[in-house]
Amino acid sequence: MGKELLIIHANCQGEPLAEFLGRIPAIAERYEIRLVINYVRQPLPEKLLGSCSLFLHHYLAPTWKELSTEHVLSKLPPSARSLCFPSMFLNAYWPFWKPKAAWEYPDHLLDGLLDKGLPSKEIKRIYCHTNVVPAHDLREIVEESLERERLKEQHTPIHHVDEVLARYRQEMLFNTVNHPGHAMLCWLGRRILEELGLPEPEESVEALMPELHPEYRQPVHPLVAEELGLSFAGWETKYPVYGRELTFEEYVVEYLLARANGIDEFITFLRARAEQCEK
Repeated sequence: MGKELLIIHANCQGEPLAEFLGRIPAIAERYEIRLVINYVRQPLPEKLLGSCSLFLHHYLAPTWKELSTEHVLSKLPPSARSLCFPSMFLNAYWPFWKPKAAWEYPDHLLDGLLDKGLPSKEIKRIYCHTNVVPAHDLREIVEESLERERLKEQHTPIHHVDEVLARYRQEMLFNTVNHPGHAMLCWLGRRILEELGLPEPEESVEALMPELHPEYRQPVHPLVAEELGLSFAGWETKYPVYGRELTFEEYVVEYLLARANGIDEFITFLRARAEQCEK
């Protein structure tokens, strides 16, 4: 007898989850796992949905049309089970991030200083060693980010905001705004197993859960860390950046260098720089 179909409809956070669930015997023995990436709008044909037994998904609003949660759930068989899990996001570590920019990992403060035509050395001095954003504004950015996450929790029984609030100052819970680190992925894996009525595996969740793009952890501004009480981020802290270990100031130099050279693909640039340093 063939296996039942488990569909995971999610962003990149679904990648480690699919691999993790495939390592859980109670799931692997029963289900064929199919990962469908939502942000690139991979299709979900009605025939595929019609054969689904378990549907794990992020919530997508009606504006997503045929990929929206409401539409997709209506195409599942009556016997199918569905579970919405959170698409986790946090910009507290990177309050100068701006959304919907073509440049990977954009920083609106750095970009604003660049737009003024200042020399790179002066930009670095201002950005790294002056109070570029008042403390009140930083806290407001964090609160707004967490409030948006609270709204997401309306769609899922898995509530992550309190977990983030309890831990985000003591350990770096995210690698980028939308790439949760290993600790949060393990927390999510445990909660999903709990919602599915499955016990934790004999082998630890930490051993079974892969990381999400661990080759890049975006450096945290030490002045932001100081203001928000982040104990793990300082001037000497080094972060993995596509093959190198960089401090925050070293990372800023790379950002400015890429902008000065009209680079459109920042990730490609950072990888190439790492290769140059190896030679």
